[in-house]
Amino acid sequence: MSEILVRSDMPLRAPVAITVGAGFKREIASLAAMQNFLKEWPAAMRGDSYCAAVRACDAARAGEIKLEKARRAFLSFAEKAGIMWTGIDPVTALREAKIRRRARLENQARQKTAARSP
Repeated sequence: MSEILVRSDMPLRAPVAITVGAGFKREIASLAAMQNFLKEWPAAMRGDSYCAAVRACDAARAGEIKLEKARRAFLSFAEKAGIMWTGIDPVTALREAKIRRRARLENQARQKTAARSP
C-alpha cells in the first residue's frame, strides 16, 4: 500500500464495533484506527457518508472538532455502509437460519399432507 497509515492515537471513549470479512467483528478504538480503516475502504464504495467521516476525522486530528463528533460521523458511515456489528456470531446466525428454513419446509410438507387427506 503506498499510503502511509496514521500512527498517532487518540482513544475513543467507546469503541465502534464493525463487521469485516466474512462477518468477523473488528473494534475501532481510536482516531487513528478510524482513519486507517477509512483509508483501506475501497474507492469504488466511497460515498457522501464516507467523505463526511474522513473530513470529521481530519478535523478532530486538527483539533477543530471534538473526537466524539468524528466518532458519530464514522458511526453514520458504518451504518450506511452496512458494516455495523450486530452482535450475532455469523456461524450461529447461519445455523439458526438453516434450522428455521428446515422447520418451515417440514411444516409446509405436513400442511400439504394434511390437505390431501380426506
